[in-house]
Amino acid sequence: MSTPLAGSASQTGAAGVPVTAIAPNQSGGYIVNPLAAVDQGLATAEVLYVSQVGPADTQANNVTIALQPGQSYTVIPATTTPVTVAALSPNHKFTAVQWA
Repeated sequence: MSTPLAGSASQTGAAGVPVTAIAPNQSGGYIVNPLAAVDQGLATAEVLYVSQVGPADTQANNVTIALQPGQSYTVIPATTTPVTVAALSPNHKFTAVQWA
């Protein structure tokens, strides 16, 4: 049985600097990049970058995926690494839920 909890963060800090959204060793979870700019806390909706391998970059590559506005990412259960996110703008809001 799992209990849903808020993730470690619900917005980025400085532009381009990754933050931990989901702690390691969880039973799973999800991250949502809001569709609307107002829900992202930004003037224009933008991409949120996610990595479960290492620190998220600000471009899609072999370890970072780009979540377009309105898209979500499902966390791989029981991984030993945190899920990190980054954005091109500071204070980009997102939803992060983890199963404990």
